Amino acid sequence: MFDLKQTQQMCWEFSLLLRFLLLCLLLFRGNIRSFPFFSLYLSVNFLQALLVAATYKVWGETSAIAFRIAWGSEMLVICARALAVAELCRLLLARYRGIWSLASRVLLSCAVLVLVYSALVSKHKWSLAVVGASSALELTIAAVIVTLLVFLRHYRVAAEPALRALALGFCLYSCVAVLNNTILERLSERYYPVWNLLGVVAYLACLLLWTWALRKPVPVPVLGPMLLPGSVYRQLSPEINLRLRLLNERLSQFWKVEAPRP
Repeated sequence: MFDLKQTQQMCWEFSLLLRFLLLCLLLFRGNIRSFPFFSLYLSVNFLQALLVAATYKVWGETSAIAFRIAWGSEMLVICARALAVAELCRLLLARYRGIWSLASRVLLSCAVLVLVYSALVSKHKWSLAVVGASSALELTIAAVIVTLLVFLRHYRVAAEPALRALALGFCLYSCVAVLNNTILERLSERYYPVWNLLGVVAYLACLLLWTWALRKPVPVPVLGPMLLPGSVYRQLSPEINLRLRLLNERLSQFWKVEAPRP
């Protein structure tokens, strides 16, 4: 008979090993300099997993102390995760200062909405606030990354493969989390063992994708403007690159962003 709890435990232990391996790759391949906030997120996530495991072993999974520690540390993971996603968006869009100015304001607005939503659903219980913030954040991450990937494909913006892989990993986990939480709300406690297992398996898939993407050193992305003169755009790609240039210039003027001086 298929044992959900045992399978979940095996997947969780394997994911813990992958998290440690990925941290080693970030350190020894020098990728911490390229992805500082992603490295921070992974470190916080790894330490939280160790802390929760130790807490369960000492006080038990159903104790009040373990409950507070688990949910309290989850808030730190949520914040680090949000910073890591914002970092990816910045690395993919910061060449285009006008577009990034718009995107950064959208991300900041989403963060405020997540805080407001979590406060509304908390009913003065901080554990419910964490659950609400987590659900809202996953939905926001999925929407932001899907929009970002569609934008990059539509305008044929070149991006480092490692950046795309990191973004796809976050998107995969967030989409699974949103669907998983929605089903849990309908089926309640009957679905909880499956909900737990799917969450672990989804994160395990993300770790495998990230480990493959970061197996080699990734150069520090150049955030300076990479736009060519208008004449070159008109000759090479009048329908795509020129639209991207015009969009960037209009947004730069709207947000009053000046191009960096050489």
